Amino acid sequence: MAKGSRKGCGRGSVILEAQADVHKAQARYAWWDTEAQLYINEFGMDLATARTVVIVRWMLHGNFKPLIAAINAGHNLDKVVLNMLASMLEGSKMFPVHLQPVSRGRGRVRAMRPENMIRDWAIARVYEATDGKSDEVFAALAKVVGVSDQTIRQAVTADRKKR
Repeated sequence: MAKGSRKGCGRGSVILEAQADVHKAQARYAWWDTEAQLYINEFGMDLATARTVVIVRWMLHGNFKPLIAAINAGHNLDKVVLNMLASMLEGSKMFPVHLQPVSRGRGRVRAMRPENMIRDWAIARVYEATDGKSDEVFAALAKVVGVSDQTIRQAVTADRKKR
């Protein structure tokens, strides 16, 4: 048997466990805090500005760990960081990183449209409260909402099936 292969036996296993602990600690070390401290010491920045510079720099490289750490620690985020994050979510070509929904299966990624749920709910309520011929009501609602008659029909049908 190779040295240190049995768990808890011999000097080799203790060394391997100690090395594993060192690697875990290095992986968890917050290098962004060190970078922020460097900006404070070398350039006289205040802590909030140094954090903002670090977060933005790391985000531009596609790494969101400092942002996540700042959020988890409850730090106030500068408007620059929030605007940058919003631009990345919108897919702005200004930034090299674009945040997009992840595919839930095969094929292309299709963004979820949460606004459709409330739109369909409202359409069904208005339809039920409106008097008149069905086709006319569908056409009028479609015109007001800016969707097809078919979308209105599907919303009403789905709502009726839920009840």
